[in-house]
Amino acid sequence: MSGAEALAAVGLVSNILQFIDFTTQLCLRIQEYSSAASGLPKALAQQAAHLSHLLSLFKELQEQSGDQQHQDAILEPCRAQVLELADIFESFRTDSSQSRWKHAKAAFKSMRRTEQIDKIEAKRAADRTGTDVSKILSLQSGQLGLLQQIQNVSSVEETEARSQVGPKPRWIVPLSRNSKFVGREDILEDLEELLSQRRDGSIVAVLYGLGGVGKTQVALEYIYRTRSPLISVFWVHGSSLSRFMESYKRIAIECNIPGHNDPDNDTMQLVRDWLETSCVTQWLMIVDNVDDRTVFFEQDPDMATGRALVEYIPQAANGTVIYTTRSRDIGVDLLSGSEPIKVSPLSIEEGIFMLGDRLTRNVRRDTQEILLEELAYLPLAISQAAAFMVKRRKSVTEYIRLLQDESTKSRVLDHRTLHHGREDRSSESVTSTWWITFQHLEQENPRSVELLMMMSLIDRQQIPLGIFQDSSEVMFDFEDAVGLLEAFSLISTYSYAEVCDHKAMDMLYNHRYGLEELSPTFCDMHRLVQRSTRDWLGKAGDFGLFTAIKTLRLCADVFPSGFFETWPLCRILYPHANAILRYQYDKTYKTMKDDDSIASYRSSLLHKLSTYSRQLGNLEESEQRASQAMDLRKTVPTVPGIESREFLESMESYALTISMLGRREEACLMQQRVFEGFLTLLGPNHRRTLEARNQLGHSLRALGEYAAAEAQHREELSTKRLLLDQDPTDPDLIDDLVIAINNVANVMRDQGEYEEAYTLLQEALVRSSGGAFGEHPLYWLTKESLAIVSGVMEKRDQAHELFAEVLAWRIKAYGEQHHSTLITRGQYMSLLSQEGDYAAAEDEGTMLLKYEVLTLGSESHATLHNHGNTLQQRKKYREAELVYKRLLQLQRESPGTWTRPSARLSNARRETSLESTRDLIRITLEAQGKMEEAEGYAATSLSSPIDNDPPDARKLHEKSLDLFREGDFAGAEAVARQELELRTTSSGLDDDRTQTCLFQIARAIHEQDPYNDSQTLARQVLAYRKRVHGWRSNGTHDILAFLAATVRDQEKLEEAEKLYRQLVLWVDNSFGKLDVKTYEARWGLANVLSRQQRYPESEELYRQNLQAQLNNPTESLPEHTAQAYFNLGCVLRYQKKNHEGEACFREAYDRRFKLFGEADGRSTKVLLCLAEIVEEQGKSEEAGELYSSLCKVIELPQSDDEEEQERTEDFEPTSDGDDGS
Repeated sequence: MSGAEALAAVGLVSNILQFIDFTTQLCLRIQEYSSAASGLPKALAQQAAHLSHLLSLFKELQEQSGDQQHQDAILEPCRAQVLELADIFESFRTDSSQSRWKHAKAAFKSMRRTEQIDKIEAKRAADRTGTDVSKILSLQSGQLGLLQQIQNVSSVEETEARSQVGPKPRWIVPLSRNSKFVGREDILEDLEELLSQRRDGSIVAVLYGLGGVGKTQVALEYIYRTRSPLISVFWVHGSSLSRFMESYKRIAIECNIPGHNDPDNDTMQLVRDWLETSCVTQWLMIVDNVDDRTVFFEQDPDMATGRALVEYIPQAANGTVIYTTRSRDIGVDLLSGSEPIKVSPLSIEEGIFMLGDRLTRNVRRDTQEILLEELAYLPLAISQAAAFMVKRRKSVTEYIRLLQDESTKSRVLDHRTLHHGREDRSSESVTSTWWITFQHLEQENPRSVELLMMMSLIDRQQIPLGIFQDSSEVMFDFEDAVGLLEAFSLISTYSYAEVCDHKAMDMLYNHRYGLEELSPTFCDMHRLVQRSTRDWLGKAGDFGLFTAIKTLRLCADVFPSGFFETWPLCRILYPHANAILRYQYDKTYKTMKDDDSIASYRSSLLHKLSTYSRQLGNLEESEQRASQAMDLRKTVPTVPGIESREFLESMESYALTISMLGRREEACLMQQRVFEGFLTLLGPNHRRTLEARNQLGHSLRALGEYAAAEAQHREELSTKRLLLDQDPTDPDLIDDLVIAINNVANVMRDQGEYEEAYTLLQEALVRSSGGAFGEHPLYWLTKESLAIVSGVMEKRDQAHELFAEVLAWRIKAYGEQHHSTLITRGQYMSLLSQEGDYAAAEDEGTMLLKYEVLTLGSESHATLHNHGNTLQQRKKYREAELVYKRLLQLQRESPGTWTRPSARLSNARRETSLESTRDLIRITLEAQGKMEEAEGYAATSLSSPIDNDPPDARKLHEKSLDLFREGDFAGAEAVARQELELRTTSSGLDDDRTQTCLFQIARAIHEQDPYNDSQTLARQVLAYRKRVHGWRSNGTHDILAFLAATVRDQEKLEEAEKLYRQLVLWVDNSFGKLDVKTYEARWGLANVLSRQQRYPESEELYRQNLQAQLNNPTESLPEHTAQAYFNLGCVLRYQKKNHEGEACFREAYDRRFKLFGEADGRSTKVLLCLAEIVEEQGKSEEAGELYSSLCKVIELPQSDDEEEQERTEDFEPTSDGDDGS
């Protein structure tokens, strides 16, 4: 019989010797493979050492004791440990010698019940290398417990054998051991090392860390691991006076301390005295949750003794005290200046292990890590999340989505769950846990609370604390408040040197006027701390609102102008500025003054952000910021008839941005208004007026109005020379003069006056070459202008040298994709082509087109034109043909200023006209021998552009439109699908007409069934329009409006609201607030808000629509004005504002009566609403007359009140009515 079979026959369940033998073999095998460098984890090798120690103790126990009950009690958990360890070891072995080992293990397992074997095998199959390491850590923890258990049993027997006389140790711990405790071995080792030191007095240890980080669990695990029948353990709650007294009273009762029944005695003093003088056994006291300094260290007036709780903590050589606290400061005080032990959040492995197999099974590792990152690796948050997912049957991915959604995150974090070890607050959430900390802070240092609230409103990382300093605040007090936040582990601080250099800090100091000293400290705060603090701020009433407005003001004041020289500070403050702008202020406590302050600070910050975004080349973001700033500054009170400086600056920023986006006519008109505004406000010689004149000249030049531009720039230059003569050393005036010289030089170059331009630019370069100009954009802008002029004047070597220097600097300063870098590349490509270096020009053009698509979303007209010319010169006619055709497509879709017919356009711009591009295509086709196709391009004129539209497709399109207008939507859909098949074959899907056909199909489908999937087609067309035509295209607006309406009709109101808000933004920016498209977009948004019963917001939008119609009577439609009154009346009625609502209904009825007559349905609808609102105000007689008029109009017989009410309800406005309710 083999050794394995003999092992199986013995009956191992009752044979301890065979267990020892098997475990010894396992240890030897582990040690053997570890020494052979087989790739086993280090933690696995450590198990062999622990097992060896365990076995020696086991053998001693067997020899010294015949107590079978003790042996069986220890054998069973040991067996489970060894089997799991054997499975893990086997998963790491890869050589052919596994079979013998597996045979022996199988025999060992055969003694167990079948279900136990299946359970172990299932666990082995589910766990792989990463999980194995986590399980090894768990096994190691369990083995330490088994070792202690064996030692304790031996000690019990030894003690009982010695004597039955003496004090009986007490175990007064109200909490059971946490079976789900994970990791923390390093903390437990630190704690064990500290408490094992021999001292004359009592030994004290302190565990500190963020609320919910697991301090109590670590202390609980420690006392269970070290539990001994020779040591008394007492658990004391330190969170409040009542809880502390309750804990001491229990100790007194269970230990039968003399005098504890006497009500006149101080029970806490009795316990302290007894532990210090009468208790001869070793004892350990856990004082949990010592978080409130006032409660624990200061005398309580409610206590007759007048003592603080800390005075009742015993101190004795045979005693040990472990405290847990959230505050490091409290920990240092309890240790008389020594450093407490910090309990940090879990590691990744510990966090995954705590989530458990049930939740993480089949979940990707990176997804698990995302969840843990969202939960800040806090045990309380992880435990709460696990419970929530189990109770609500949510997957990990679904829970992450809830956490990342601002509308649900707070509720998820505030979900209360029972937590082990939180005996005084067992049902708790992450939010409620930290609110307790906030309350402690409020009592100890209110300034800390204010700082924490302000930090919660901005980005949680890399917070420069100096922005929150008050000018009158002593640095010591500020640092003390910050230190308290760090002591409670709510923030972590570090030096500015880890984030930025001293230049950025110097800028910050210069922006904090009045500060004698700036804090050099930055900090981060936990994601969950930020969320909880912000929720707390929302419940702080007036103080919360005041703090939020103060934070906004500080951010607006400290954010710099956004120009190049301020970029180091802008980079630091940008995420914080964006965060504070997203904050929604509580309307409950706001006053009109608060609204004005918020609007003023927001507009100032938005203006600076717009400038910064424009300087970085983020033009769409810059436009949106500038538009928002203008809108806000309109609401701030100012002198009647005079536009404020702030409003003019916002308008100028907006004009600059839209000019860079190609909307130059609009920009020029706005810039003219800005200049005239500053001229009136500040006078002609003010620097701000001169800057506005400068921008006006740029706008005129961009339109080709060179003579007008030259006049503006020469006046600017003349005035700036006079100002500099008065103060020749002023660096700002030097900057201004360099700008003015460049402006005149560039406009002279545009008019062919190269000699004068060259002379002016040389002067500008000399003036801008000193001091810090080596890194200043003005210096490099001047060099670039000089390079262009040098190239035109055939000073080739100088032009090449200058372009190389400028391009190298731009790439270093801005990056390859910045719009300034792209412009420089385009100019350099033109120079290469002029010189005949077409190979280099082709390489430069290919690279430039790639970066333009990445940065701008599409190629520019000029680059395509120049690149096509280069390819043609290199006789690459097929490639040139494709480039020119792409240019023609872009010219037709978005003409821009380069295709405008103008005698004053430069040659390059004139050549990019439609006619010129078609001629270029013809030339490339003829060069390839494609004469028939070339003839078609030659015969094409501007008035009849070639489109290759199949005749049958055009007929089908017209027929589909006719059927749609006749109401035959099914027929319209069928015909449109025939058209789609033809167009897809001839042009493909990526074509305007094909996409128009898809949109027609979507419309027809929707008319047949509003709840169908027409949205899919609409979204496809919208994506195409945005990609090809951009968001300013009329077609893009129309499709977005259709999509928003279909989503609304399906009652998906939240999504509809988002779509309508986007539509309002787009059409407002494209056409202005008075345009009919803007009116319709605002109506759609108000409709959706009204359906959600958000009537005040809906009312505001309807008032905007009405005001727009009244302010622009020549452009507005009469029906729109009538509808605007009716909409406003309806939403006022829903809010019980019946008096104003009645007036709106009367105005709406009068207008519709004049437009459509009294019998029209639109008129009767208003008349019904008017009758009802009059009746609701108690005007029964007048209401009756109105109802009577209504019945006559619709030819219904009058009846008693009940029948009349029943009939008129048929005409009550529904959700499809134009009030949108």
